[in-house]
Amino acid sequence: MKQARKILLAGAGEELRLMLDRASSSLPAIQIDEAPSAEPQMLNGKAVACDVLLVEVDLSSAASTDAFTRLVAATTERKIIAAARNAGPEDVRRLFRAGAADVLTTPFTAGALQAALGEILQTSDNSGARGRIITVVRGCGGVGATTVALNLAALMGRPQRKSPQSRKSTALLDLDLQFGDADLALNLEPRSTLVDVLRAEQRFDGRLLHSAMVEHSSGLRLLAAPPKLVPLDALTPAFASQILAQSAQLHDYTFVDLPCVWTDWTLPILRQSCLLILLAPPTVQGAIGAKRVLDAMGEANVETPTLFVLNKLAGMVEAFEKPSRIGKSLNRTVDAALSLDATATRAFDRGVLLADAFPNARLTRELRALATKIELNLTHAEQRQLELTGAAA
Repeated sequence: MKQARKILLAGAGEELRLMLDRASSSLPAIQIDEAPSAEPQMLNGKAVACDVLLVEVDLSSAASTDAFTRLVAATTERKIIAAARNAGPEDVRRLFRAGAADVLTTPFTAGALQAALGEILQTSDNSGARGRIITVVRGCGGVGATTVALNLAALMGRPQRKSPQSRKSTALLDLDLQFGDADLALNLEPRSTLVDVLRAEQRFDGRLLHSAMVEHSSGLRLLAAPPKLVPLDALTPAFASQILAQSAQLHDYTFVDLPCVWTDWTLPILRQSCLLILLAPPTVQGAIGAKRVLDAMGEANVETPTLFVLNKLAGMVEAFEKPSRIGKSLNRTVDAALSLDATATRAFDRGVLLADAFPNARLTRELRALATKIELNLTHAEQRQLELTGAAA
């Protein structure tokens, strides 16, 4: 019989106790113990014996923060989760510098706590598994890439009707360092953004990435763009690859929303992705921009499978004619066409997902169909890779 892993809850209030009960219910072989204080001398060796130490820290109390620092110093293994109320970005950084393996901020949720516990205990369903990275590439500006990426990510995370347990973990990385607005589209106010991740590059890991992300009510997790303009070269190719790799370890699907302009880290991201979605409007400018992107990827030997999607087609005639005409001009098939739908703008302005606000809208149905096509393409690409690997062996 597998020995139960021990979680020690120290100095916690009732809210955190309830969250731990909910989070631990889906983790096998868990034993929970409690201690009224986080003072090292009051734990009587329990901190050493446990697998995870969950500590509530009162940032307004010097005694509480000092006790946490002493506890970390007395615990050699990196297994302490700090739960802090009203913590700002600097507070989170201070707790990580003190030695916390992960930091939870209010409002505490069972999902965030479960993810933190699962990573430390290495018992999460996707532990060690590599999720799929899907990158949205703009053929030109103003194409609605953020709206498409967010709604696709949310749709692909939802369980299938025939399999209610098939929910997938999804994330969106808003890497538009200067004009990213995915947080506004979801009506979220993240405490941490991409700029906080950039500042923590030397100690970056999956726990830090998870703590920097904010969770939407749909379950989608977002790494938001900085609130102020940041130079594009603040992100290096190597660090961009690290961020994607860590997100792929944490989520089944990671959508990447790139800026319109190409940078030193654009090509590494395109190569690291499992699938690219090239999004362009049905205009001359859109066709020219898409051709430039396709040519650039060809010259750089980017072999990542690509879906070419036209967005904002107005009316049935345009939806029928434009894909065929643009496809012929580029000598490639248009894989999907999305309608120009006023509901998309209305949902974006309200800070809600299109599928939630207008589940029966034409564009919502088209996005569902595209999500299904993405899943099929990913499956086929993986099968081809397995066949190539087998042939090489």
